[in-house]
Amino acid sequence: FIAIVAFMALAVTSYTPIPPPVSPATSLPNQIYDWKEKQQIRYQVDGPEDGEPVLLVHGLFVNADHWRRTIKAAAQEGYRTYAIDLWGCGYSSKPPYNSKEAQAVNGENRFTAPEQNVLKNIELGTASGENTRMADVDLR
Repeated sequence: FIAIVAFMALAVTSYTPIPPPVSPATSLPNQIYDWKEKQQIRYQVDGPEDGEPVLLVHGLFVNADHWRRTIKAAAQEGYRTYAIDLWGCGYSSKPPYNSKEAQAVNGENRFTAPEQNVLKNIELGTASGENTRMADVDLR
């Protein structure tokens, strides 16, 4: 019963876990990006400031620390490597799905012009090292 009440309380309140100053998994500082509607995204960065940027995005049930080996290896190769906790995961903000914060940032109404709906020349990769170049990505 207590677990159900605690779960119900979490379902109606927004919260952001407080990360340790330094990630135990990567030994990198945990940094916070203040996003819209007071939502926070936790990220880590490694590599030279002038390096080509790489963004590592985790899958289900993990966080940015999942990339502990990859972020270091990419940084050693000269890439400016970022690993983020997706919104609602890890140390990023976790608003309830029906909250005003979630509704404000859900992205359903963010495009106003057709040309904003397509990203050009996007390269996607997977954790297995495979990558695919896509000519266009339609965001609608």
